[in-house]
Amino acid sequence: MAAKSYQADFKRCYGGRLSNLSHKTTENEIQQIYDEWAKEYEKDVVVVARAIFHKPLAESLDEAIRKFLAGKEKDEMKIIDAAAGTGLIGVELNKLGYTNLCALDISPEMLNEAKKKNVYKKFICSSLSDRPNPEIAPEEFDALICGGSMLVGHIGPSALIEMIRIIKIGGLVCFNIRDGQLEDYQEKISELESLGSWKLISKTSLPFFESDDMPRETFLFICQVLDSAR
Repeated sequence: MAAKSYQADFKRCYGGRLSNLSHKTTENEIQQIYDEWAKEYEKDVVVVARAIFHKPLAESLDEAIRKFLAGKEKDEMKIIDAAAGTGLIGVELNKLGYTNLCALDISPEMLNEAKKKNVYKKFICSSLSDRPNPEIAPEEFDALICGGSMLVGHIGPSALIEMIRIIKIGGLVCFNIRDGQLEDYQEKISELESLGSWKLISKTSLPFFESDDMPRETFLFICQVLDSAR
């Protein structure tokens, strides 16, 4: 995929809510943005911008689970949906038979919308960073999924360390990064593989948006955790 700036298109679809994000954006600022956006979020993202990545992202994790974690039943598989938002990915995972789902998001108002989906067993209102989350034990989950939130002002590269910490050895981490943001994350992804913390088992393209003005594809990464203590 060729890198392209979609800043103007995101502004058109999202009303400028994400236009001023930078590496200096604070957690309080991003929480306020999403708290105010929560009730209109699905209209803007799904109807206006025509995001379509939620289903194929969930299906990609399902395929990897069937290949690498085949010894466990789906309803026993404990999955954390990081930056769960209003629960669109959780709905797709639930359709695939996964019922032991946890939603993590920085915005309480977004989580309130996610609760209406009735697909999550647990909710954690928190950011995801390099800081260990006291509400999550080491190796608590079998898998993590994160859709559409690996970008500036949201979940940064250092959070990959925390993702690994909370996933069981042999478990899976599944996330997407759009082309314009990949450079920010690639070094950390490779560093953690070199350290033996995880191994990259898949890097492919995934459908992202259907709107002509928005990026059509995004990069999908699936990694298997090897050592959560690193």
